[in-house]
Amino acid sequence: MEKKTRLEVSTLRSVSHVRTIRTIPEIVKHASEVYALMGEVRAQVKLVNGADEALVRRGLLTSDQIRYYETTALVDTGAIRSVLPVQVLQHLGLEVVRTARAVYANDSREEVGVSEMVGINIMGRRTTEEMLVLGSEVLIGQTVLETVDLLVDCTNLRLVPNPDHPDQPLIKIKALVGSKFFGIAVHA
Repeated sequence: MEKKTRLEVSTLRSVSHVRTIRTIPEIVKHASEVYALMGEVRAQVKLVNGADEALVRRGLLTSDQIRYYETTALVDTGAIRSVLPVQVLQHLGLEVVRTARAVYANDSREEVGVSEMVGINIMGRRTTEEMLVLGSEVLIGQTVLETVDLLVDCTNLRLVPNPDHPDQPLIKIKALVGSKFFGIAVHA
């Protein structure tokens, strides 16, 4: 004989400690609320063509000619590198400069494009790096989070500045002393 594991709504309503039974459509009024239910963290980002910025510094472009793209990006602490779709790459006027092997969560592997330098502005902080070109949305990975010193607040589904230095990212420099070679290791 099979046990019934599904309780009927009428049974649940009769239980004194259950106040209200609501379905997902009753709870979710906007599509953006679905992300919160799923536990996703998203953040506003501005992606900037790094080559355009260099040309402005050299006096070859004016600042109003810098190409940029603003969006709400998915923050993925499981991804090391950041990702942008090919449409965003084209919008920014960037090129693929090389390929790299990407390993997905299911352990499948694929050669993917790597972009030219992209300026990444997030929560008033800035970094520049190459991004992987794939997928259908902008994804912010670990290297950006480390560099700009932002942490994921899983409880409130948001990014927050590191409380040890909330006003700006801290760049740690460690000197290796006592060996034949004196080196400097830079950590964000």
